[in-house]
Amino acid sequence: MKTLIFNGSPKKNGDTDALISELASHLSGEVKIISCYDDIKPCNDCRYCWEHIGCDIDDEMQDVYRFLESCDTIVLASPIWFSSLSGPLLNLVSRIQCIWAANFFQKKAILTKKKSGALILVGAEPKTVDMPEKIAMCMMKHMSVDRSSIARIYSLNTNAVPAGKDEAALHQCREVAKNLNQWRAQ
Repeated sequence: MKTLIFNGSPKKNGDTDALISELASHLSGEVKIISCYDDIKPCNDCRYCWEHIGCDIDDEMQDVYRFLESCDTIVLASPIWFSSLSGPLLNLVSRIQCIWAANFFQKKAILTKKKSGALILVGAEPKTVDMPEKIAMCMMKHMSVDRSSIARIYSLNTNAVPAGKDEAALHQCREVAKNLNQWRAQ
């Protein structure tokens, strides 16, 4: 099994990292974590991908595209900022624009393998997941994630309880990993 995790938190060793680490430690196979502090620039809407396969920006995202094609599972992990996904995660995932453009403009399917998915959201307040969840679902759709397979891991009281001590969220990480491992073993 191959898992690709997009980490949208610029805070190293923070709440989002705690849940990513817990999930990753229980996943079988290869796990690749892409972080917003990696050398990946956001899409600049140059429209190269409207007429060519791939992206014209030559950075670490080129390796991510190759891994994305072969991976089995996609995980989007983000702190919630103003009831949305973090800006850094949006910048990272903006680079899947070239996959959408290949499908839409060139009628070429780049990602044909269906993937499972998981969403990790971390925030200080409950009842803030609706908008970030909708945006994440849209992003995952364009990465060939089967929406019915998307698991959710939430830690939504981090002002009072850090995610690394949120027993319910840590348990969700272990359960999601177990389910993803079983799903891919079939």
